[in-house]
Amino acid sequence: MSINGGSGCFGRGLAVALFLLYGATGFGAPPAQPAHGDAAAQASGMDHDHDAMDMDHDHEAMEMGEADHEHAHGAHAHGVPAAPVVWSLVLASLAIAGGLIWSARAALRRNAPAGPTAGTNILDLPVIGMALRSRRFLAFLIVPTMAVFLLIVLAGLRGEQDTGNPAILLTWILWWPAVIFTFFLVGRVWCSFCPFGYLGDVAQKIFSLRLRVPGILKNMWWRLGLFLALTWLTTLWALDRWPLGTAWLGLGLTLGAIALAVVFEKRTFCRYVCPVGGVFGLYSMTAPLRLAVKDPSVCRGACSGKDCFEKCAWFQFPPAMERGAECSLCLDCVRACPKDNIALRTQASGADLASFQSHSKSLDEASAVAAVLGVALLQTAVMLTGWRGWEAKLGNWLHLAPGPTLYTIVYIGVGAILPLLLLGLFSYTSQAQEEAGSGLGRALRTYAYCFLPLGLALHAAHNFHHLFGEGAAIWPGLKKALAQYTGWTSLAPPQVAAASVAPNLLFALQCATLMAGLYLTYRVAVARVRRNGPRPERAFRAVLPILLFAGAYTVMNVFMLAAPMAHRH
Repeated sequence: MSINGGSGCFGRGLAVALFLLYGATGFGAPPAQPAHGDAAAQASGMDHDHDAMDMDHDHEAMEMGEADHEHAHGAHAHGVPAAPVVWSLVLASLAIAGGLIWSARAALRRNAPAGPTAGTNILDLPVIGMALRSRRFLAFLIVPTMAVFLLIVLAGLRGEQDTGNPAILLTWILWWPAVIFTFFLVGRVWCSFCPFGYLGDVAQKIFSLRLRVPGILKNMWWRLGLFLALTWLTTLWALDRWPLGTAWLGLGLTLGAIALAVVFEKRTFCRYVCPVGGVFGLYSMTAPLRLAVKDPSVCRGACSGKDCFEKCAWFQFPPAMERGAECSLCLDCVRACPKDNIALRTQASGADLASFQSHSKSLDEASAVAAVLGVALLQTAVMLTGWRGWEAKLGNWLHLAPGPTLYTIVYIGVGAILPLLLLGLFSYTSQAQEEAGSGLGRALRTYAYCFLPLGLALHAAHNFHHLFGEGAAIWPGLKKALAQYTGWTSLAPPQVAAASVAPNLLFALQCATLMAGLYLTYRVAVARVRRNGPRPERAFRAVLPILLFAGAYTVMNVFMLAAPMAHRH
């Protein structure tokens, strides 16, 4: 199903509107000065344990469940965007949301556009295709990745336990924000040279029982549970500001990958267990690239060996692939195919979300989509400087002191239960316009995928703050660490604050990312409503609840990102 119909005129109008808005609001303006209260907070410094749910915890005793050591290094808030810029972008967000609703009404009145045509085969491009087909291509990516991973582990275990440690800078300010943006462009290609999976591959070549994967692992529930546990612990233990914890997290994931590799066949950990792998797979469904066979009849008749399936470490058979969520684009199948019948094709962004036929086992993925929306929202809120005040008020209402218990209640409620209920409600309302029998489970399986771009967009927009607002500290921090480790004091950078992107420009980038997620949700929702077949006069009523939720979620996030946010470094 094509997701391009009805978007051309609106897209051109949106581009013009954003261009005019850029000139009118002056995103290059100097950052607004913080209010007196914020300035005072910055002058006194916010204690690191406040950002970590006001918990005192001893890093060494943490492994035994104790918590009694205060952090010496505090996070600080970045400058906020100017009020005219904020309100201009809020109004622009409302206008865009309204425009998308109007565009959906017009698009659903017309006949469905023709199905998508085959995109460009990237492997046919002269230089790029040759590089991607080479068996040395992955080695070119794996070697520097392993070197950085080794540095992160050693620095986390042996270096100073502060936020200037390379383990923090490289993991939470560079890698975690940067990898999110790759899903928009190249899917989950990161997984093809991830150090955890690679070390599992090495261990499997040395020794492995190569048992078949038990059926109980073949679902999203394991990965969803581990994802929720990991994000919960990241905030509760302040892993993003604790070098030793970051190092042990990397080692723990590596040991998990190795343990499963020596027991089961292929990349069982990556496909069925990795805490972030399930979310990465869902995110990759927004990518404009995917593997596809050139001629299915060749696979059915002329090829009997199924070399592509045997070579694939992800248990994928290219002729049967419905989507790219479980494909790391390692291209081992391309190199193994004796008929040269596998292509790496371009497609419209979000095409996998629109065309994927949900089935009875998709409720776990629908729940994961809801969790992405909730966790992205909560993780952003926790980084705001106003979080402690909100937490204290909620604690007074519940008669609980701020701390692990209160945060766990908030995390379960906001990160999992509430978004699932809301997505179920809006999905069910949309499905009520269909002639087919309706049920809450079927509604979630059908329409939850529409909301995924909203969570990815907020996840990316939030991390714009860390990548561009704090990224300038990475190189000085690495030089400082190298000077400490080697004794070459000449490498130590001068004690000056690293420059960062101006708050107005940073906020504009964040809002543009949120708008991209909203627009992608619109395209996916229109395509899925078309495919599920309500009569034209009822189709708009089916898509309207999805777009209303998407618009409200996006505008709320615009307001939230305009608030002062704490740095990780």
